[in-house]
Amino acid sequence: MNIQQLKCYTEAQNIARRTMEDLEQYVAPGMTEDQIKRQAEILLIQNGSTSFWYHGVGALVHVGERTLISQGGREYRSGDTRVQETDVITVDLAPTLGTCWGDFARTIFVEDGRVVRELSELQTPAYKAAIEAEFKLHSFLLEVARPEMTFEELYFSANALIDGLGCKNLDYSGNLGHSINVLQQDRIYIEKGNTTPLKDAECECFTFEPHICKQGGAFGVKRENIYYFVDGRLKEM
Repeated sequence: MNIQQLKCYTEAQNIARRTMEDLEQYVAPGMTEDQIKRQAEILLIQNGSTSFWYHGVGALVHVGERTLISQGGREYRSGDTRVQETDVITVDLAPTLGTCWGDFARTIFVEDGRVVRELSELQTPAYKAAIEAEFKLHSFLLEVARPEMTFEELYFSANALIDGLGCKNLDYSGNLGHSINVLQQDRIYIEKGNTTPLKDAECECFTFEPHICKQGGAFGVKRENIYYFVDGRLKEM
């Protein structure tokens, strides 16, 4: 990845970060999934996104038990499920900046009628356990990923950890992330059978986005970042 590419993709990802921060201040009990989606897309444009790369969808939002659902952009339709006083919301953002794009997902937790912005302050044990599993997965990625490691090797090792954490991979395709090629047909995935080395991904970077739930859990959680290599070590964009 050259300096200009890194700058462009980083800014696209920062558009998503700023949008998520703004959205956390907006979300409140009683709002519908569709309201949150529409506001997220307004905020993406306000923060600098020029379009939405994921089939024209800027934000995939799921509320409550619908956080267990995994859908592609073509199939996604926001619903009228309302945020409860204590609830879970997954938000996956897809901003575009010129020829670059961001891919950024977070889980928003609501407790006692307010968004808990510091995850260390979560009081609901099930919420804490689920998001801690997400953090462990991302920490694991940073520890084990090397340029020569294949996408398949990462797939098997990360899924083994998901199982070990007492969780289930909810992704509709079973994968855990993908390269950041502009054209969908050019993207490669963290999936079984993909023996491409991580370093050979487009622009030498890829997303990692475990969508998981605790076994038998009533909600799902998601956390997504873009990662790239610097001197053989993985770094979050």
